[in-house]
Amino acid sequence: MSARKTAGAKFRASFLGEFEAPGLLYGQLLTAVCSTLDLVEDLEAEVAHGGLTVPGSRGQAVINPAVVELRYQRAALSKLLAAMDLNDEGQNPGSALSNLRWKKPR
Repeated sequence: MSARKTAGAKFRASFLGEFEAPGLLYGQLLTAVCSTLDLVEDLEAEVAHGGLTVPGSRGQAVINPAVVELRYQRAALSKLLAAMDLNDEGQNPGSALSNLRWKKPR
């Protein structure tokens, strides 16, 4: 029986196949992205299993709390991916991240 490869593990493998191993700061960012991808994947499965609504305290239909958390985690993932700066061709990943300290107003 083989273990299922998570979204975070797939992203890490793809990233490391494309780019050289990241330094400490960028490595922490990569770890945060992978963890968030795994959490989003788990929340999506929870919503798929439990549905968009769940019974409230009085039996009424209320939004599944996993839906709300999924929205927050997707927003966090978007910010983390933007911080990784993977969009510019010809640049090392994270160059914007590493250049931030030089562009900070003093």
